[in-house]
Amino acid sequence: MDSYAADAVLVVHLAYVVFVASGFVLIPLGAWRRWRWTRSLRYRVLHTAAIAYVALEQALGITCPLTLWEYRLRGGSGHPAALMPRLVHALLFHEWRAAVFTGLYGGLVVLAFLYWWFLPPERG
Repeated sequence: MDSYAADAVLVVHLAYVVFVASGFVLIPLGAWRRWRWTRSLRYRVLHTAAIAYVALEQALGITCPLTLWEYRLRGGSGHPAALMPRLVHALLFHEWRAAVFTGLYGGLVVLAFLYWWFLPPERG
């Protein structure tokens, strides 16, 4: 039963990553296509807070709570046995140096704030 719970946590983790990553494409695309929802203040605050949280975790050397939760549910192994969870796990987790992630996430925070400047949200 714990493997199902761990897989559910993995899906939530994937949804979080998709939300953050897609925002960097959808915000400028939405500005070009005049999609109002991409200029929603609520959406923009959530998007910026989501990437800022990840960048802060990385800068402080804190492991993501979703990663820890999944790892504990898998009994410390951290690696799913079933095919689909293994594919999602491979998509989310990489063996890169911490400095790569710190630079990547820091750069994305800067980009998110540039979007606020050049593609400001609507106030209302």
